[in-house]
Amino acid sequence: MTESTVGKRGFEPSKITIYVKNRGIVLEESSMALVNRDTGLIIAMGNEAEEAMEAPPTPAVAVNALRRGIVAYFTLSANMFRYYLHRALGYDHSFVKRLIGITIKKPRIAVCVPEELTEVEEKAFSEAFYQAGAKKVYLSGLPLENAVTSLGKQCSVFVGITWSGKEKERFCINENCPHRIF
Repeated sequence: MTESTVGKRGFEPSKITIYVKNRGIVLEESSMALVNRDTGLIIAMGNEAEEAMEAPPTPAVAVNALRRGIVAYFTLSANMFRYYLHRALGYDHSFVKRLIGITIKKPRIAVCVPEELTEVEEKAFSEAFYQAGAKKVYLSGLPLENAVTSLGKQCSVFVGITWSGKEKERFCINENCPHRIF
C-alpha cells in the first residue's frame, strides 16, 4: 500500500457515522488514512488525516480504506473500524484495567452499506467488524435511520457508511429508497 489513492476515481472518502443506542450519533469520520510509506504504520485517520494532508510528513501517503463505500484495503479497514468503535464506545485500554481483569462487552453491530454487496464483500465487511471487536454483525441495505428502528432490539451499535458519488450520497439498495441513484 505505497501508492496514494487521493484523486483516483472511486476513492473519494466515504463518511462513517456511528450511532450508539441510547446515546445517538457519537461519531462522524472520513475513511481517509495517512500511512507511512516506508513502515506501513498509520499516522492519522479520519478527519485528522484529511487535515494533515495539507502538509503531510515526507514519507506519508494518503489512502482511502474504502472504495465507493466497500472495503478496498482489508487490514486498514479493520484497524479503522476498531479505532472508530473504541472511540465511539469510550473504551479505555489502560494497563491497570487490563491488569485487574476488567472485560469489555462486545457489541452487536448493524452495518448499513451503500450498495448491494457480493458474497466476498459481505465476508470482508463481517470479518473487518469481527476483528474490530463485534460480537455479531448484521449487514443492512437500509439507511441508518431505518436500521435503528428495525434492528433496534438486536443491535446496540449502528454504523452507517455513505459514499458521495458525483452529486448525491448512496445510502441503500432498496428499490423504493429516495437516495437510490442507479
